[in-house]
Amino acid sequence: MADSEISTSLSRPSRRDVLSATLMTIGVTSFSSSPAAAPQDGRARDAAELAWNAWRAAHRRTLALCRKQQALESELARTIGFPQAVLAAAELPSPVRINSLWQFDELAADLPSLRTRRPEVAEALRAHQQRWDDADCAIGYTVARQEEEAASDLEEHLMKEVLAAEATSLRDLSAKLDVLIAVGADGAEGRHFPWPELRRIRRDVARLVQLQPHDAIALTV
Repeated sequence: MADSEISTSLSRPSRRDVLSATLMTIGVTSFSSSPAAAPQDGRARDAAELAWNAWRAAHRRTLALCRKQQALESELARTIGFPQAVLAAAELPSPVRINSLWQFDELAADLPSLRTRRPEVAEALRAHQQRWDDADCAIGYTVARQEEEAASDLEEHLMKEVLAAEATSLRDLSAKLDVLIAVGADGAEGRHFPWPELRRIRRDVARLVQLQPHDAIALTV
């Protein structure tokens, strides 16, 4: 196994945890749960609404797959532990946990006497990685992570379709707000964005949707 291969990928950023909480808000305020949501005049739904429906299904699938792969990774971490080697040496004040050969080389650069221990560390990392890989194959962690990544890519593609679709009604605007609120809170910078105000606007739009007659004219700029 090459040096660069002695590593284990950590979970994707905790974006899905944020989206899980936000999805509950969407479920309460979404136009799909109101009487005005269903097309009552038999007309074809607008492109933005159709794209929203596809995105929401992909969003739910991504969340489910993320929870699955996170649970499997937690199981691996608990039963096998992330691949590492524990290096004890007279030159060190206490044993050091080594997670990669790159980390060992950084340490040995300052303590050249440790360089002779490199094969030992490499073998310990390789053996631990092999135990991780065997357990991974048994429970399907890598497969689950790949499925979650593919689902996330599809969700992102559909999100772009929703936001790119021309809004011709209040329902379309409502769909776009749903998506923005769901995905926009990701990242540290998202904590400072006015999410309560956006949700208030979303509720206003939902209320106006319900007040519109069935044959209400589309919004124009």
